[in-house]
Amino acid sequence: MSLYQTLYFMSLVGSLAGLFSWGLAALVSIALPPQDTLWLSDVISSTILGAFIGGLTVAFTDRWAGSRVMPRWVISGTFIGLFAGLLAGLIQIPITNNLQGQAPVLTRVIAWMLAGSLIGLGVGLRWVGVNSARAAHAFAGGLLGGAFGGLLFAGLGSRIPDLSLALSFVLTGVGITFGITLAPILLRDGVLQFISSGDPRAQSKLGPSHKEWELQQGDSYVIGSQSQDLSKTRYRPDVEIFIPDAAIAGHHATLFGRDGAFYVARHPDAGGPAGLARYVLRVRGKTVTTSQELRDSDDIMVGRSALRFATRRKSG
Repeated sequence: MSLYQTLYFMSLVGSLAGLFSWGLAALVSIALPPQDTLWLSDVISSTILGAFIGGLTVAFTDRWAGSRVMPRWVISGTFIGLFAGLLAGLIQIPITNNLQGQAPVLTRVIAWMLAGSLIGLGVGLRWVGVNSARAAHAFAGGLLGGAFGGLLFAGLGSRIPDLSLALSFVLTGVGITFGITLAPILLRDGVLQFISSGDPRAQSKLGPSHKEWELQQGDSYVIGSQSQDLSKTRYRPDVEIFIPDAAIAGHHATLFGRDGAFYVARHPDAGGPAGLARYVLRVRGKTVTTSQELRDSDDIMVGRSALRFATRRKSG
């Protein structure tokens, strides 16, 4: 799907995560003792929210990438989000105990900002291998989403407490996932677009949605056809640009940004005389033997699939 379709659907993921978290947190709160346990409510709420956002974000991201959803990655995302939410709640305890009486609104805002930022950071760690800045983007997105959630809760809590709490969960979830997705779009320096493929499977998966991958300086993507169940990592795919084309090697090429330019290069698995003979990699109609700098509107042929590179930076 396109970048903006991804943004829309990831926002839905965040809202679902927030809604599920609110429902479960509400059930847990019934079992809490009647005395003042605001700090305990914060810990439980942020932990549940982190777990849902972590797991759902991984599952939906992989599903929309056109590859198989790996349970071990979903479980890893759930536990990382859970840990991030728990950590945020624990950090918030002394703040709540010391500040709640004097500044209840500020306390709520800080609580949600801590939860949002740390959960976003945990989710963003999945893409550190592509670009370390992605974790910072996710952190900032979660921070902003948490701030909105806290303000909403503080503003409406005394009037319609149940509804405001639900909206706070939903808005914080949307803020985290929206920020994770929006930051790369706003900061992108280039886009790789899927045009068409002679392989029916690739065409049916990526063609109707006009799949796009955003590119930033510092990014390093692997292009290939290796299915996710063959990946050896615990939290993310080995191949970030997955194209299910039988003429594409499992690890076919790398696309990376460096020193203000973007390049495509043969992956070592598709290099050498045998790789050159078997695996097609062409830019502007010319075979790439090692690496090739990309220019705006360059056509790239990978296997039987046609891609197009677009960038804001014009090559000299």
